[in-house]
Amino acid sequence: MNTEVTEQIPTGVATGRLNAFALEVLKHPQVDCPVTHHFGPSIYIREVVMPAGTVVVGKPHKTEHMCNMISGRMIVVNEDGERMDVVAPCVFMAKKGRKTAYIIETVRFQNIFSTDETDIAKLEDMLVDNTPLLEEGE
Repeated sequence: MNTEVTEQIPTGVATGRLNAFALEVLKHPQVDCPVTHHFGPSIYIREVVMPAGTVVVGKPHKTEHMCNMISGRMIVVNEDGERMDVVAPCVFMAKKGRKTAYIIETVRFQNIFSTDETDIAKLEDMLVDNTPLLEEGE
């Protein structure tokens, strides 16, 4: 595990610190993390594959929701500073807000939402906060 990278992920009362960290991450080359969308009766599953060695800064989710990690291992830090070592396979409830992760082993991950909506743009507007990140002082 790359402890040097995981130690850089802010903890504590971290919303502002995670914002600053996210801005720093955006200055570096971005990695493609393929997303697949699955729909069923009253269910939407957003599946993403994140390669090992990647630092991931997610958009803030507006609500708690179920997650299914099919494969891999990652260190996740929530806005409240909680740090978790997540190892697949596992199912858990994700808190609302921004998450930051260091991917230790390539991860196949699903966010699971109860909705009848199937328009991806509408789903993103409903489920995540798309407010742009601001530099400190803006």
